[in-house]
Amino acid sequence: MAKPFLKWAGGKTQLIKEIETVLPSQLIQSEFTYIEPFVGSGAILFWMLRTFPNIKKAVINDINKDLVNTYQVIASTPLELIEILTIFEREFYELEENEEKKKVYFYKKRALYNTRSETLSMQAALFIFLNRTCFNGLYRVNKKNLFNVPIGRYKKPRICDTSNILAVNEVLQKVEILHGDYQETLKQAEKNTLFYFDPPYKPLNNTSSFTAYAKSNFNDDEQVRLKNFCTKLDKLNYHWILSNSDVKSIDNDNDFFDDLYHDFFIKRINAKRNINSNAKKRGLLKELLITN
Repeated sequence: MAKPFLKWAGGKTQLIKEIETVLPSQLIQSEFTYIEPFVGSGAILFWMLRTFPNIKKAVINDINKDLVNTYQVIASTPLELIEILTIFEREFYELEENEEKKKVYFYKKRALYNTRSETLSMQAALFIFLNRTCFNGLYRVNKKNLFNVPIGRYKKPRICDTSNILAVNEVLQKVEILHGDYQETLKQAEKNTLFYFDPPYKPLNNTSSFTAYAKSNFNDDEQVRLKNFCTKLDKLNYHWILSNSDVKSIDNDNDFFDDLYHDFFIKRINAKRNINSNAKKRGLLKELLITN
């Protein structure tokens, strides 16, 4: 059973039951197209494909070129990827008792990844290796698009999950993989189409921003542009579901999303915060599910 091959800030596995409650019942009972313009770790994609065999077409997209390359490599050359990851895993495990050598190994791999000069399979392997060994699986780049997350504290992280890579490879044969601006996915929509949006969340405060997911940040102007795109989809009679942070749960006077999506349906749900340098600040928080 295919599952996310990455650890990912804001991964949606925990929200599947909530998302299931807002699916358009009439649409999902017939053949339909599923489009995910911000695919991330693919938790909802894998669940949708597993749950709804009547999906006739699935499309994923992301602005993160390195992430998209990793999906494409898994779809096209999984055995080559597995071979490289097996080597990385063996070499990393051999350094288990030597923290300094582990750090040297990690930062050499990070520097190699940031050259963006290796083969596509090697770049994908480096992407997965860094995701599995860096701090909390966080993906963050600077304005030069250089990955800059430090090493995490793991003894023997699972770097090469062969069975899952092969399962994901099989699922991705049914999926069109795109790289670019999310609005370009409109070209893939057909008569019965469901979009699921999981954009970079609006930060709850000044220290919680994970929007540096690509070299250009997803700021408030981008949140407004996304809302305008959702309005356009609504006028074209396409169904959509969108996740985002609930800024009002932290500041009761912050009506950013309530005002922005006032003409659509907003549902507040509980979610877990898993990525924070302070373990005491991890726990339940509110998120939004917005639909038309």
